[in-house]
This record gives sequence, structure tokens and C-alpha cells, in this order.
Amino acid sequence: MDRKEKLTVSKKLLALLLCLALTLGMVGCLEENKQTEAAQPAATEATTTATAADTAETDELPAFKLGDFTVTVGEVRSSYNTIVEYMSYYGMAAPSTAEEIQQYRDMIIEDLLNAKVLPWKAKEMGVELTEEKKAEVAKEVEELIAEYASDYLEDAKAELGEDADAAAIALKAREILEQDVADYFGYPFEQWLSEVTASYEENALTELLQEKFNETVTVTEEQAKAWFDAELLDQQTSFDGDYTAYKTRADAYLSGESDVAPLYTPEGFGQMQIITVDVDQENSAAYSANELEMTGLEAEYGKLFLRGLDEDRQAEIMVRYEELLAENTVLLQKDRDKADQVRADALAGKDFTEIFNAYSNEEGGMGYYGYAEGDERRNGVVTFYTLAQDADWPEQVWQAASALKEGEVSELLQIDDSFYIIKRLGDLSSTSAAFEDDPAAYTAAALADKQAEEWDAVQEDWTREARNAAEFFEDNYAGVGL
Repeated sequence: MDRKEKLTVSKKLLALLLCLALTLGMVGCLEENKQTEAAQPAATEATTTATAADTAETDELPAFKLGDFTVTVGEVRSSYNTIVEYMSYYGMAAPSTAEEIQQYRDMIIEDLLNAKVLPWKAKEMGVELTEEKKAEVAKEVEELIAEYASDYLEDAKAELGEDADAAAIALKAREILEQDVADYFGYPFEQWLSEVTASYEENALTELLQEKFNETVTVTEEQAKAWFDAELLDQQTSFDGDYTAYKTRADAYLSGESDVAPLYTPEGFGQMQIITVDVDQENSAAYSANELEMTGLEAEYGKLFLRGLDEDRQAEIMVRYEELLAENTVLLQKDRDKADQVRADALAGKDFTEIFNAYSNEEGGMGYYGYAEGDERRNGVVTFYTLAQDADWPEQVWQAASALKEGEVSELLQIDDSFYIIKRLGDLSSTSAAFEDDPAAYTAAALADKQAEEWDAVQEDWTREARNAAEFFEDNYAGVGL
């Protein structure tokens, strides 16, 4: 693939990423559909110039105004064309009738209005970005650009040569990115950058507005207790009917997605620690290829043996099968030795986290389920269901864990080209929390739920208010899409 072809592909990918980074309707997120252009009759230069001039003049007109905010016809047209381009990209038919076009146009107007509701309300309520917050936004945008530029490092190396230093390569990658953006959008990179920054600032403003609104929401002790009782009843009902519901809620707490542990623990759950030792990628590919060949040989041998056919071929199969088996034994031996070391340490009572950290930097792969460095909540502990097959685990792992007593370490368990070492920590008691166990945490959770509920409700109110307050210029944007 030559440089021009590579840039064509990268621009398509870049366009999708950039448009996701921008709010719907931001000016410039558009590349005219080349297929559509090719299907149009050839126009004279004068006609094309006149049409472009008319469009440019119309695009400057307002589509609607909401307080101090103005959305132009150009923004509506840009959003419409972006939708049409994406529809074409995914093989969907673009709107063709006047009625369909109007429906999409109305949808875009509604989306553009929705995008301005919170900035408009923030201004009305006197919520503004501090200089410190603007600096944070600028840093976020720069990190975004750096992330995009990293995709161009190979192009930069190709231009500068492998001997170029890292700083020069990074600078060249940034230059290529900026040129790609300018070529794609048809205007300077700096303009695109200012639009992205404005979008990020609006998001930051929305966050500040929500924080200010949340300050107005409170819960009484009675309301917090009522929330707790309702939540406990809901968990009891759902967890008893579906063991995965408990695991999902428990995992959300352990992963930090929720600040509140499950209020109810049903019967039948245990905890274990699991470390895996895996072969490296190259050996894994060879091992899998051998396994595939062995499976084929087993099937062929079975047919020949049952029919009493071709004893010479049967002998050949046996020889080849033993060769493949020996090869796989050699491929896994280093990792089996390492797994034996891990198990020996576990049997000696050494902490699984220490074991993992001691061996994980060695050649070959290792996994430690439920472990992330510094994560005190999870800390390598995983939950499994004991009363029936837990679908989250391979059957061999579940059976081995279920057969263990509290504190026991399993035999070395091999599944394909991975070795498992399991320690069963014990069973979880079936318990229900009480509000008095941690009233501060439960009150905070009740408040967070109420804030989220009322935030959704007030946004609907503000949107209705904005529709009534906005001034629409339908005649100005009536031609978009036609």
C-alpha cells in the first residue's frame, strides 16, 4: 500500500474518530460524498462558483437562536451531510423524498437545540469555567491530539528514516496529522482545534452545572432509609432468582463502578484465588497446530481401526501422534515447571499476590484473576457460585474449586496450553445488611440516586423551556438536504 492509499484509509478512520469527539452539528464534520458528486451532471465553472457562493451565504444565516447562542444553517447542513455520509458508509439508503428529508432535518434541529440547552442554562444560572478549568480542558484536548498523532508515527518514521530521534518523529507525526485534518475538513487545523476545544469546554461547563444542581438536592434520614429498604428488597428478589445478578452487582463494587457493596448475599457463593501460567504466543500457536493435527489423526485412526483397514497407516498414525504429543510436552515443560513453582509457594502459604509479582516478569505469560495492582477491593479474590455450574468459569476450574475445602490449594490443572492453580478461600455467608451498618454510605448512595433521577427530570424541563424560548428561522434551513 503506497503513501496515498494509506492516507486515504487513515482519513476515513480519522473522520469517524474526530466526529465522535465533536458534538453533533459542529461545523466542518463533513467530506462531500464523492459517489454522489460523480453521479451529478457536469456543471460549468460559473454555475459551480455561483452555487457555492449561494450556499456559503445561506450557511451564515441563523437556523435558530437560544439566548446568546446561535446555530447557523451551515451547522445544520454539516450535520445533515455527515448523517448521509455515514448512512452511505454503512450501506443504508439516504433520505430521498421531501418528507424523509424534512424528518431528518427536524431531528437534527432537535439534536442541535438539545446540545445548547445545558450551556444556555449554565449561562442563565451564572455558571462559568474558571481559568484553571480551561487549562484542564486544554490539557485534555492536547492529550487527545497526541493520541491521534501516535497513529502516524510509522508514517513519520518512513519519511524521516529509522535513524531519526524520537522527538523529531513525534513532531513529524503531529505535522502529518495536522495536514490530514486540514485536507479532510477543508479548513486549517487551528480552526478544527478551536472547535474541539469549544466542545470540550461545553462538556466541562455541563459538569459544573450538574454539580451546582446536585447541591440543591438533599435526602432526609427517612428518605435514605426508604431507599435502603426498597433497594434491599429489589436485591433479594433479583439475586434469589438469578445467581448472575448478585455476581454482577458484586463485581461492580469490586471494580469501583459502585461505591456500595451488595446489600444482600444469597446462599451458594464462595471465593477463590486463581493464577494461570500460559505459554508464550509462538509456542501457543505451535501447540494449537499440533493439537489440531492430533485431533485429525484420532478421527482417521478410529475409522481405520473399527473397519480393520490399512494396518500400516494405523501404525504411521500412532508414530506421528506420539511425535506430536512429545513436541507439545516439550513446548509446555518450561511453563509446567513454572506452574509447579507457583503451586509449591501457594502450598507453603505464600500470598497469591506476592507469588504473582514474583513470577510475572519471567518469560511466558501469567494471569491473576481479579487482581489489579493497588486495587484493595478486588485484590485477586473472585466469586463463584457453588450450587450449580458457574457459567463464568470453565467446567474443570469450577469442579476443582468446588471440590476444595477452605484454605486448600488445587492440584495443577491443565486446560489446553494453560495451567491453573486454585485456592479456595471459603464460603460467603448469606446475609442482609442493615441501614445501621453504614448509614453514611447508604445515605450517600440514596442521595446519588436521587440526584441522578432529578437531574434527568430537570433536563427534560429545561429542554421544554428551551423549545419555547428559542427563535427558529425555518425558511433559512428549509433547503438543507434538497
